[in-house]
Amino acid sequence: MSEPIPSPSNNILAQPQEARIQLAIKAITMAGFKPNGDPNFSFRKAASIYNISRSTLSNRMKGVCTHVEAHVSQQKLSPAEEDVLVKWAKVLGRWEVPLTYSILTTYASEISGKQIGECWPKRFLARHPELKLKMTTGLEKCRAKALNQTAVEGFYDILEGVVKEFDIKPENMWNMDEKGVQLGIGAKVAAIIDHDQAAVYSVEDGNHELVTVIEAVCANGTALIPSVIFQGARRNLEWGRPENNPSSARYVIRLPCPCRLLKCLFV
Repeated sequence: MSEPIPSPSNNILAQPQEARIQLAIKAITMAGFKPNGDPNFSFRKAASIYNISRSTLSNRMKGVCTHVEAHVSQQKLSPAEEDVLVKWAKVLGRWEVPLTYSILTTYASEISGKQIGECWPKRFLARHPELKLKMTTGLEKCRAKALNQTAVEGFYDILEGVVKEFDIKPENMWNMDEKGVQLGIGAKVAAIIDHDQAAVYSVEDGNHELVTVIEAVCANGTALIPSVIFQGARRNLEWGRPENNPSSARYVIRLPCPCRLLKCLFV
């Protein structure tokens, strides 16, 4: 007895074409075949239900290769190498340091040892519908949404309870914070991420130099001299002039060394 013909849901119809083709083939196979070899679940009906081409479905049932499989030898990367790139793109998207077209091209060139053209990333995405292109959102916007009246009042309620419980004096209460400032204007970029990922936040654009400002303020109204950390090759005497440093801030020069660690020179 043949198996009942499954009815596709809206979620199935939203899947990529290749996935729908495989589901249609499975449904035809499950429905069984007539004594003359014709399927009980016709190609025409399966193609209509799963929203695919009848000729494509018929050819695939006969064992004809997919368009991608037929051109594997012409591709810059092997299917296994492309699968690695797909997985890495998903991971980087979750880490908030997503791949862009230019970075993807660089990776592909390094893997293949060949020159990759400008159109290759678009074809790569077309071959891998599990990835998508989405504009990044600044992380500061995400943090701003988390700052609301309920969260702030809850924090200060907890803080008040701790201060009373341990009888903490104002002169012993300090707040230290750091602020990273990117030199240049940060812009949204088109990022390559997992198709199921709703949003992507770009933590830092590697093309912009980052300057860090550190402050410490006491509850009694006093404050420490602020510190500024930025990258530089050597000390510039202009930094210490009063007109250039009205707050008398301490500054730190961050020097890159061959081992890729950071060597700090405190001034």
